[in-house]
Amino acid sequence: MYLMEKEKPRQKIFLCVMFLTLRFICSAILVEWGLFSIWFDINVGDISTGMDPDQIVIYYAVSRLASVIVRMLLLYLMIRLIQKAYHRKDELSMQELFLLLIPAITPLLEGVLFREYTVIYSKGVENGYIKENIPPDIMRFMFYLFSYFAVLMVVVLYERVRKQQEENAQMQALEKEIAQVQSSIKQTEVLHEQIRTLRHDIANHLMTMERLTEGENTVEAKHYLKRLKEEYSASLEGIRSGNPVIDAVLDAKRNMAIKNGIGFQCDFVYPGQPEIDVFDLSVLLNNALDNALRGANGKDPWIRISAKCHERFLTILVKNSYTGEKLCLDADGFPISTKEGEGHGLGLKRIRRISHRYNGETELIQREEEIELRILLHEK
Repeated sequence: MYLMEKEKPRQKIFLCVMFLTLRFICSAILVEWGLFSIWFDINVGDISTGMDPDQIVIYYAVSRLASVIVRMLLLYLMIRLIQKAYHRKDELSMQELFLLLIPAITPLLEGVLFREYTVIYSKGVENGYIKENIPPDIMRFMFYLFSYFAVLMVVVLYERVRKQQEENAQMQALEKEIAQVQSSIKQTEVLHEQIRTLRHDIANHLMTMERLTEGENTVEAKHYLKRLKEEYSASLEGIRSGNPVIDAVLDAKRNMAIKNGIGFQCDFVYPGQPEIDVFDLSVLLNNALDNALRGANGKDPWIRISAKCHERFLTILVKNSYTGEKLCLDADGFPISTKEGEGHGLGLKRIRRISHRYNGETELIQREEEIELRILLHEK
């Protein structure tokens, strides 16, 4: 399995060991049941007594077929219960691997000990020291049965803990996103307050300019006009997408990029159609640009974001420079994180969840020295 697909080796180890454990437990339960059957035939009565040779052959064939069918059904039931409990798809950390392997390996170790026990017992029968066959033991039967339920319960508890951790991480991510949107709204309110103040003062500025020009104070008038233009230009600085909240998001990410020496180009217009909720779009842009800021590298790192509308479809492209190794993608088409147990992160999950909410999709493409995140949105 590893040679065919080298992704998630710890996940493969766990699944292989789990299958071997289930197969052994299934076989051990049926072997113990067979020992009870032999004991019953010897001490109570053999069903095949009084049968002719043909009937004995048929009885043997039917009993063996029934044993194979029961073994398959029991193993299928065990595997199905584990499948319903275990939902982890991304790579396991070393701690998670050991946690899940300990209860799974325990029955296999007991099987090694029991095999040594049967060898010693068989030699005793051959040498005449022991007169009877290996006796059945209800405790061994119960041990195998409870070993399976112990493995099942550990998997169930592990999934519950992992699900709770994911929910907590999603809640923290949501709180962070809400805080980012609130910050964007506050920045927008500050900008609008500046514009309102400027509009309020414009009449006074015009009156002052009129008096300066009437008094032929052209030098003072030029200085005053220059200062007024500077203040007016400052109030119009920043990205203008058509929505003040989105403007604040893009401005904040651009400032972060400039602070870190990353070039930032933006060609983003807030769409009229399709109608995209501003909160969803701000969450999407925050996560996409945060990933681009973390991934941008190279001699002259850069980020480019653009949006295109076509027949009620909105396509958002977020590109960043990247000169590292080729990304290893998981089954969802997202890069597998180098941090143990974190998968490809909550940011991309949130982006894909929002795109699905708008009947769209998310795609990550790696080209030579760049990574492109494509986000398609339609109707909610």
